[in-house]
Order: sequence, then C-alpha cells, then structure tokens
Amino acid sequence: MIINFFKIDRIVLCLKHIKTVFIVILCALSFYAFPASINKEVGKEPTSTSTKKPSADSVITILSNMKNAVLNSDYQIYFVQQEANGYSSTFQYRHLGVNNQNYANLLYLEGAPKEIILNKDTVSYFQPESESFSLAINHIIEAFPDIVYNDFNKLNQYYDFVLLGKARTANRSSQLVRVIPKDKDRYNYVLWIDDKNNLPLRIDLLDLNSKIIKQMKVLATNLDFDKNSFKNYIEDRDYPILVPIDKDKQQINSWQVDWLPRGFKEISTYNLDFEKSNIDTRIFSDGIFSFTVNVSKSSSNDKSAHVATQGERTIYSVNMDNMNIIIIGDLPPETIERIADSINIK
Repeated sequence: MIINFFKIDRIVLCLKHIKTVFIVILCALSFYAFPASINKEVGKEPTSTSTKKPSADSVITILSNMKNAVLNSDYQIYFVQQEANGYSSTFQYRHLGVNNQNYANLLYLEGAPKEIILNKDTVSYFQPESESFSLAINHIIEAFPDIVYNDFNKLNQYYDFVLLGKARTANRSSQLVRVIPKDKDRYNYVLWIDDKNNLPLRIDLLDLNSKIIKQMKVLATNLDFDKNSFKNYIEDRDYPILVPIDKDKQQINSWQVDWLPRGFKEISTYNLDFEKSNIDTRIFSDGIFSFTVNVSKSSSNDKSAHVATQGERTIYSVNMDNMNIIIIGDLPPETIERIADSINIK
C-alpha cells in the first residue's frame, strides 16, 4: 500500500527545488502531447487446458507466491519498460533477501548513469543531474508496480482475479493472470508469472478499453549471479543523508474529500511550507493504485480545470473558493475529476 505514497513523496521533494508550484502544472500540461495509450493489443488470451474453472483461492495463491518471490528470493533480471508515448527504457535489477533484510539495486542501462540502491530499509538515489538523496522505503518502487506487493486476500472484495491459462514470455513458461476491478473507477492488470520461480515476467497495465498504458517485460533472468560480491557492494557504499519528511495532521482541517472509489483509504497526511505558501497534502490508496490531493491558497481568478495525462498518471488542477487544488494519481481522468468535484472546502 505504500509504494505510490513514496512516489508522491518524491514529487513533493522536487517541489522544494523549483520556484513555484505553477511551473509544475505548466509542465504537466505539456503531457497532452503524448497519446493516451500504446496502440497494440494485449494478445489473444489463452484458455486453460482444464475444463474446471480455477477457484479464486488458487489464483490468489499464485499471486501471493509471486509477492513472496519478489520480496524474499535472490535474483537478477534485465527488463524493459515501455510507456504510453512509445518511449522505452531498459534496466538491470538485482535483489537479495537476507534474513528479512533486503538488498537490491536498479541500474539504468541507457542515458545518464543512474542507480537506485536498497540497503535494508533505506533507498538511495544516485543520479548525476541532481543531488543524491535517501528515503525510508523498504523496496525500490521503480522496479515493480504496486500490485506486486499486496495482500491479495484483502483486495478480493474490490478486484476479480482471473486465471487465463498458460503463456510463454522471455523463453519461459508462465501463468497468465488478469486483475480486474469490480468497478470502472480504476485500471486493470495482466501478469505473466514464472511457473518455476514465481517471479513476474511481464506486467501490463490496461486502460478501461483494455489498451496497454504501461508495460514491464523481463528479457532475461539469472539466479546464479555472485551474491556475496553484490552484498559487499551494497554494504561498502557511502550513502547520502536520509531526507526527513514531516507529517502533521493537526493543520489540515479546512477541507475534505467526500467521495472515494471503493477500497481507497487515506494513508498519510502532510503539511508543507513552500515559497511562503502552505500546502496541505493527503495521500489515498487501495493498495494497487493511489492518488494525492494537494490544497493551497490561491489568488487566481481562473476557475477552469486543467487535466494532463501521461501513461497511467493523471494530473488535475482547479481553483475553488480561493484554493488551488492539484490531484495527482494513477487513475483514469474521469475518476480524478469525480474526486475533485467531491472536495468540500469548509
């Protein structure tokens, strides 16, 4: 449930290094240049060779085994991520699960050299174009999407888990599972899960028309890499100072969100002073998807709403009752707009 929460933390941290929040909105509006989805199909959905429909419990077991493999196995994978604008990036990801103390690193294989390292419960970002920093997170959020880390038994009341049968990707046999929300307020997933090691081999995020918004696809898996050398590499590194993020629920009392999609809950609250402006932020999640609502005072007379999308991310901005409201979330624009319409300024 915490993954997108920390994605938004990084957005908030970035806000501290620019002159005005409105620059972020102007940049976000440029996302209109990107198409809404990748123009290709998921592919034919294979049917199971068994005539007996698999039970919901058996599908949940497959998904739970995937989560356990991602968190507790030792592995090295190479994968590609492709987004809605057609841009793709390749990565190397290594992971060690050592007595419930995880070590991992994500290496960007293209462009400027970037590396993200997990050292137990701290994730550090090393990037040449900006200052390195660390956050208190227990896994690298850029490697796998939120869905991988969930308690699928709890999600059962909001999502249907459908076993589509056997499939093959990355030259490996896999189980193909579709995760479908019970409403039309959020996207859905298709996952290819390795038959032998239970690791996800491909993850497609689909829009409401079943078109791919974002795809993570493993190209190669190596379970026999030098684990001792990798552990030493992690432990011997010098790391940047941990960035503190203050939380204060007492100051946020002037507004509330009156409508949420089923299963969404408020998971964190922030109050930040930014450029002599006070920004109230609330973060909501259902465990798979999340969004933030950011509210600050505004003197603008522009009452029109602005919507920007890139891949799965929607950014919505509007001025209401002398307040500027910015919502950022991995949800369809229609859902984000409905959330915005429900905000009650007290």
